[in-house]
Amino acid sequence: MKKITAFLMLMVLLTACSKPDHVYKIGVSQCSIGYWRSKVNNEMLAAQHLFDQDVKVEIVDCYDQSDDQIRQIDSLVTSGIDLLVVAPNDYKIAPALKRAKDKGIPIVLFDRMVESNDYTAFIGGSNVAIGEMAANYAVQLAAESEGHNVLEIAALQNTSPARERHQGFERVMKQHQDANYHYVIGNWDDNDTHDILKKEIEAGRIPDVVFCHSDFMALGAHRATVEARLENKIKVIGVDGLPIEGIKYVQKGWLAGTCVYPTHGEEIVRLALDILNRKPYERINYLNSLIITPQNVDMISRYATELMHQNEDLVVIQEKLDNYFGLYHVQSKIIWASVFAIVLLVVAIAITWLAVKQIRKAHRKQKALNKEQTQFYTNASHQLKTPLTLITGPLKQLLKRNTLKDSDKELLEIVDRNVSQLESLVSDVLNFRREVQNTVSDNSVPDEKSLAGSKDIVHESHLNMLNQTDAEELPNILIVEDNDDMRRYLRTLLAERFYVLEASDGLSGLKLARESVPDLIVSDVMMPVMDGLQLCKQLKEDLITSHIPVILLTARSEEHQQMEGYESGADAYLTKPFSAELLVSRIYNLLSSRRKLRNLFDDKLEKAPADVKLTTQDKLFMNQLKEAINQSMANPNLKMDELGEQLGISRVQLYRKVKTLTGLSPVELLRQMRLQKGKILLNTTTKTVAEIAYEVGFSSSSYFSNCFKKQFGKLPMELRE
Repeated sequence: MKKITAFLMLMVLLTACSKPDHVYKIGVSQCSIGYWRSKVNNEMLAAQHLFDQDVKVEIVDCYDQSDDQIRQIDSLVTSGIDLLVVAPNDYKIAPALKRAKDKGIPIVLFDRMVESNDYTAFIGGSNVAIGEMAANYAVQLAAESEGHNVLEIAALQNTSPARERHQGFERVMKQHQDANYHYVIGNWDDNDTHDILKKEIEAGRIPDVVFCHSDFMALGAHRATVEARLENKIKVIGVDGLPIEGIKYVQKGWLAGTCVYPTHGEEIVRLALDILNRKPYERINYLNSLIITPQNVDMISRYATELMHQNEDLVVIQEKLDNYFGLYHVQSKIIWASVFAIVLLVVAIAITWLAVKQIRKAHRKQKALNKEQTQFYTNASHQLKTPLTLITGPLKQLLKRNTLKDSDKELLEIVDRNVSQLESLVSDVLNFRREVQNTVSDNSVPDEKSLAGSKDIVHESHLNMLNQTDAEELPNILIVEDNDDMRRYLRTLLAERFYVLEASDGLSGLKLARESVPDLIVSDVMMPVMDGLQLCKQLKEDLITSHIPVILLTARSEEHQQMEGYESGADAYLTKPFSAELLVSRIYNLLSSRRKLRNLFDDKLEKAPADVKLTTQDKLFMNQLKEAINQSMANPNLKMDELGEQLGISRVQLYRKVKTLTGLSPVELLRQMRLQKGKILLNTTTKTVAEIAYEVGFSSSSYFSNCFKKQFGKLPMELRE
């Protein structure tokens, strides 16, 4: 065994060594959508395999909603990312960044800043520099006009790009007193920009140059100039400089210029890897920008278009690499799983051989143990029956005396009855032991055939016990009540008719209901931890317990209070003080109604009672169960444990649930569905009986034929004739 264990450890170590290098997971929270942000996203995705260390980039977008971005940041942190990249929607998200930092997650801000120091590094264009660049160009254009009028239409000042672009633009304009400069605060919308410029024109404040904080805003300003027929007089400057937006607008003459706001998503990934790999890095990283004018637009357009196509190619390559790597990892896992399976097979053979040796050794000890056990039970019989005799004798003599009071005699008769029960119980235990001993052979160590025969006997006895238990099975009633005296009273009331389970509060009752799946639940309403209404609601919403009838007991007798009980899903509602006979009657009625449900799963659904309806959860459960059976029906070795795992419940829960809804055990339901499908195939196909038997999961055609005849009264071939 030591050699086998060492070999297994070696295989585990080899498997561990085959795992791929760690791939860093980077979560990206975008603040909005648009071509500029799509370009950044594509550049980050394309850069996942460009560096020495591979990364996995996951991008989410809040669509200009700060509250959504806060939730997305918290979700990314919870998902186990190694680093967080954020383009803040506004300053409100600072608390979310603080929570991420407190959990040890490095944070890279790009494009925008926040009023907080809770970040690791920043990367993006310098918005102050862009504002200054646009102002210098605006002064140059205004100098060529008569009025020297410059208008800045700024975006909302709740983000750092808008603030900083305005600061840079205003700083330069104040240095040029010859220019007539003023600004208006708008937002990032082109229609709003259009309306602002239109009002300026209508008021007679016609600017010579208009600076807008984005190309999208600038497009709205251009529309206003066209409508006023001033497109040749008013020159519009934007920001972003993307190929299909700002650059195109300059080429068409709609804009007099645009400032390139750099994206460089690959530099964001590079900075993130430097931080994760603990390499030196700058905390503030400004990307270079430039201004595009009609003089240089054609050259820059060709260069930008070429880069755009290259980036698109990189994204395609990235997707193919991901597919190749995924296929490689799957194949590697299959190979190692195959090797491990072979190793397990060898180990299983070795363990089986050792087990046979241990069994033979155990049987050699059985003879000696049998003698010791016989002597032990002989002594135990003497030790148990002697004190019982000494109790019974004096008790009988006392009962014969006429001097006893009626009350004393009644007490002694109670003792007498219980002593008799105890004597009977002791006799049953000792007789059971003798019967078990008779099944054990004391002659010699059994061979394989005798062992197989013993297994068959045990298996048959177990089946008989299960069948007897099922036939005589009492309904399980769960009592959920926090008052000890009330709980004892209910137990005394129901114990003779049902098998009773108990819980002292709603939470314990819910747990016990999921574990045992009783046939009915009687619950108080007012309880600590979890009250009866909450318990009932959770029971009805749970796939495992949704079918269980619930009776609520309470002292609250108002109509709206009773309605509240029924709205929570209760099947009956009794107010205290209640009649014991009424409670028992309601229990029997509800159990009877549940038994009617079993007709719903008969071959002909129209036979089902009209007043019996399945809950949504019960329908969902049966649909999932039938789907799981149909998917695995062809497997002749299908186990109920496997079926339970597919449905997410234990074997006991599966048995209780299916038995309640269908009247069949899961094994019986599986066999019935197999036979029904076999009947359909016999009527609709030309397949042989053997082919159909194997297709529906029977291990032999003869067993299929026998079961088929029991179910439908005919052999499969007789049905075809």
